[in-house]
Amino acid sequence: MDLAPCLPSTGGAGMLSVMAEQVKKRHPWLRRLAGVALLILLWSSGAVGWALRPLLLLALPRLSNHYTIAYQGRAEVADPQMGAALDVSEPRLRKLAYDLLGWKAGLIPPGLIPRNYVFSGEARVRFDDEADPVEIPLVVRLVPGLPAPALRARFPSGLVNASLDYDGSFASRAKQHTYLLGHYETIHWIKFDTVKLASRLSDKELKRPVTFRRLEGEATGSVRFKVKENIGAASMTARVRRMELRCDLEFKRYLDGLALAYKITIPELDADIPNLAPVFEGRPVEALRKTLEESMARPRKLERLARKRFPNGIPLDVAVEIEVFKSE
Repeated sequence: MDLAPCLPSTGGAGMLSVMAEQVKKRHPWLRRLAGVALLILLWSSGAVGWALRPLLLLALPRLSNHYTIAYQGRAEVADPQMGAALDVSEPRLRKLAYDLLGWKAGLIPPGLIPRNYVFSGEARVRFDDEADPVEIPLVVRLVPGLPAPALRARFPSGLVNASLDYDGSFASRAKQHTYLLGHYETIHWIKFDTVKLASRLSDKELKRPVTFRRLEGEATGSVRFKVKENIGAASMTARVRRMELRCDLEFKRYLDGLALAYKITIPELDADIPNLAPVFEGRPVEALRKTLEESMARPRKLERLARKRFPNGIPLDVAVEIEVFKSE
């Protein structure tokens, strides 16, 4: 007997379609499970992050008014002649996100942050809490396999001196003294011509938690010194041929954030004071060294900084190179 006329005209495909429809009606959770499994697969493989990356890069320049992005891409961009350059790896950025955001960083999909990328533009930064912000050219590179972030900064002396020219700055300070005949006031102004400071941790130090950093180098410039008392005033200008600088930083972690303490010292000062016999130069230069050292680390500022808390996720192992070059 021929059964062909009794079968549906669509054949086997039609039967499979009917069976699939019945499975959907009886077991809707299978479809949801398949959808969840597909989403997890796309998330873990980085496909979701890769798809969202263009949206992130498009929105990044609008996220904050503290910076402006002029270029982003994979082309090679040189360090700015005046400004700063930061090299950091994609895994380190992800770790920084976890340190700062906690469990919320898990919402950042894999593949969202490029492994090899460059941003360039300008950032608005302050040289001191009490100074006005300054626009600084900035280059940020995402470099694969970098063990620790590296920051290089280069500024003209005119910009640095202008940024430090405000009331309360260590570069412009007045202090009153008392003695038997009354009181007198000393005022000094520091102008830097060149500065070179650096700090880099060894491979062994990078493997341990960072609690101490030393930033050291040297500077040249001039110091104008004025003494005012009841009977008159006198002034002099010392030419600083070489000033050795050392800044020791100590870090302590607390539940509410990171505490920072610092100590600035001037181990050596080589200065020339005009109109003063060389045989008498030693004592005034030493007094000038102590005065400058005290002005760079005033107790009130140290106490205020000790009470301040910074995010625990701030990278403390970053390699630092700072240069100030003489400008017209």
